[in-house]
Amino acid sequence: MPPDDPPRTLLAQRLRERGLTVKHFVTEFNKAARRAGPENRDHAISYRQATRWVSGNIPSLPYPVSCRVLETMFGDDAAALLGPPDGPPRAGTVPGNGTTASCLAGDDGEAPPAEDEEASPTRRRDLLNIGVVAATAGAAVTAGAVADPATRAARISRAIATSTPDPLTLAQLQHGIHRLSTLYAITPHAELVAPVEHVWDEAEALLETRVSGTVRRDVELIAGQWAFYRGRLAFSMNDDATALTFLVLAGQHAAAAGDPLLAGSVAAMRAAVAFFAGEFTTAATIVQRAQPSAHPYVAPTLASSLARALAQTGDTDGAITALRTMHDTVWTGPPQPGTEPGDEEAYEAFSAVTLGYLGKGEAAEGHARASLALLHGTGRHVQIAGTQLALARAFLRRSKPEPEQAACAIQDALTAAAGKDHGATVNRAAAIWRRLHANPDWARLPTVRDLVDQLSAVRTLPSGATV
Repeated sequence: MPPDDPPRTLLAQRLRERGLTVKHFVTEFNKAARRAGPENRDHAISYRQATRWVSGNIPSLPYPVSCRVLETMFGDDAAALLGPPDGPPRAGTVPGNGTTASCLAGDDGEAPPAEDEEASPTRRRDLLNIGVVAATAGAAVTAGAVADPATRAARISRAIATSTPDPLTLAQLQHGIHRLSTLYAITPHAELVAPVEHVWDEAEALLETRVSGTVRRDVELIAGQWAFYRGRLAFSMNDDATALTFLVLAGQHAAAAGDPLLAGSVAAMRAAVAFFAGEFTTAATIVQRAQPSAHPYVAPTLASSLARALAQTGDTDGAITALRTMHDTVWTGPPQPGTEPGDEEAYEAFSAVTLGYLGKGEAAEGHARASLALLHGTGRHVQIAGTQLALARAFLRRSKPEPEQAACAIQDALTAAAGKDHGATVNRAAAIWRRLHANPDWARLPTVRDLVDQLSAVRTLPSGATV
C-alpha cells in the first residue's frame, strides 16, 4: 500500500513493520502452513484471500487452521490481526446491515469456508488496492462521518498509480500459458486442474485492482486464456456445467481484451459442449456466428466443428463444404494458446468424424487411419482416443458393418484414455458400445463381450446425442 495510507487492519500494520508486500506474505504464510491442516495436509491461501485479510474485507474469521498460522507468524490473536489496528479484537465482522457474523468453529475438516476463503460471486471488480477505502456499501462511513473527499480522491489516485503488475509477473503468466499450450495435449488432465486454477485465480486477482490501460488489456487476455483452459479441462473430464461457466467467463475476457483467437477458441469449445449434448443446430449456429471474425489459427477448427454439426443435422452438402473450408485453411504454424491446432492431422480426424456421421464409413476409415499415423508417437491422448472412436463409427456406418473391428477400435480408444482423466471419452465409447450391444448377433461376439465390464455401468449421453 502507498506509505501515506493508514493500514486498515493490524495485519496490514504488521506487514508494513516487517517490510512485507502482500505477495511476500502469501509466500511466507504458505510456508508456515505446510502440514498444518487436518491429517497433516498442507494448507495454503491465494493472493486474493490475502488481500481481503489485509484490507479487512471479510465477513467473518477464516478457517481455524488459518487463524492458528496467523497467530504463530505474528504473535497476535487472529481476531485482533484481522480487525482495525487501533480497535478492539473482533469475534466477527459487523456487516453493513448491523448484524454480527460469528467466528467459525468446529473441526477444520468439517467447518464450512468463510467467504474470504472463496471467490464471492457478488464481489465488485473495482475494489481499490490495499489500504484504500473500498467502494462498497457502508465502507465510506466511519463512526457516522463521511471521509474527506479530497483525502479519498488522493488515495484512489495512489491506488491507480501503484496497481500495475510488475513486468516479471506479467511475463511469467504469459510464458506459463504458452507452455501450457504445448503440454496440454500430452498431460493427464487431473494433474493440470490445480495449477491452472491457481494461475487463473492470480490473474483474476490482478484484475480486481485498479490496473488500467494496455496492461489491463494484457491481464484480461491472460485471465481469459487460463479460464479457457480450465473450461477445456472440465469438458474433457465430463463436467459440462463447470466447462460452460469457465468458457463464458473466458469469452467475456476475450471481448474485453479484443482478442479474436481467444474468442474463436471459446466459440469452438462452446459448440463442442452443445454438440455432445445433442444440440446440433445450436452448435452450428455458435460456429457460424464466430467465423466472420475468426483468427487464422482457429478458422480451420471452427470449420471442422461446423462440418461435424451439419452432418448430424442431415445437411450433407453443407458438411462437405465445411470440410473443404477446413482443408483450405489448415494451420501450419506452431500451437497457440486456445484450441488444438487445426492442422493436417485435425483435418484427417474431422474428415473421419464427419464422413462417419454421413454414413460414408469406407471413406471415413481412410481418414481415421491417416490421422492415427500422424498421431503415432506424439502422446496426444485426447486426439488419439477421439480418432479411434471415429474409426469405430466408420466400421459400423457402412454398407457391410464390421462390429468386431469397431469393438477393437473402442478398446484402443479406452487404452489411450486410461489414466488420463477424460471421462468424456469413456462416455462416448459407451454410446458406441451400446449400439453394438443392442444387436443380438453382435452382442455375442467375444470382442464386444470383452467391453461389458468396462462400459456397461457408464451413463448414457443426453437424449438425441449420437457419437
